[in-house]
Amino acid sequence: MRTVGVCRFSYAGEGGFKVGHKDHAALEAFLYGEARMEERFRLFEAITLPCVARQTDPDFTFLIVTGTGLPAQYMDRLHKLTAGVPQCVIKQYPPRQHRRIMKKAVNEWRGDPTEPCLQFRLDDDDAMALTFVEKFKQAAVDLSAITARHSSVAVDFNQGYVFTADAEGVKLWAYHYAYSAIALGIIVQAGSDDTIMNHGHQNLWKIMPTLTLTGEDMMMRGHNEFNDSRLKGKKNVFDYAAMDAAKAAHIRTTFGIDDDHVREVFSRP
Repeated sequence: MRTVGVCRFSYAGEGGFKVGHKDHAALEAFLYGEARMEERFRLFEAITLPCVARQTDPDFTFLIVTGTGLPAQYMDRLHKLTAGVPQCVIKQYPPRQHRRIMKKAVNEWRGDPTEPCLQFRLDDDDAMALTFVEKFKQAAVDLSAITARHSSVAVDFNQGYVFTADAEGVKLWAYHYAYSAIALGIIVQAGSDDTIMNHGHQNLWKIMPTLTLTGEDMMMRGHNEFNDSRLKGKKNVFDYAAMDAAKAAHIRTTFGIDDDHVREVFSRP
């Protein structure tokens, strides 16, 4: 079944951010600020891209959506980072209503909806388990009797970690979280133009049938200086712990995140 993951890479549109800005110029000034962009690129390189590149089922598209206003040096950098990952497809869109553009991007990728498809989302500072696509597809098979009766059905893997990453490496806090934006997907039937970005991820259970799978680590949620929720004033505090050798090996095997590589990326000038 055709599968697409959507990654919003500093798309400057209307909505999509909890932190408000007085106008579009102010939004772009914030999004494309040097300190913010440097953090986003380091997280994308060290955390997000490895898990995309090493999926056990490589048959999917990773649709990176950004804005037409993204400065050229950042667009070039994004192309260079993703050049070796064939799943990555970069699309630029003008500043419009956020969800409308995300829906447009997914449905343009999909084309004529004569076949069902699988859709998921992943922010540019998060990671999914290397087995996510494989297990998402298996869940779709397991749910075939239910999906046959519903236009959309959600699959939620709810176990993993909140993490920080810097020159000292990755620090973790284990957690369960229902309907996170990570390791969460929807199965969309033929004839429906629904998309994973039509809905707030935390509200999917109100809109469609859902299956929750737990018991194994499937998601890594980034907690960093430019998290939208943190900037709004929601200061979640987690009891992070540095990784010992066994935990670092688990994270490397499960998510493709190498702690030595994280340290190297964040130690660059």
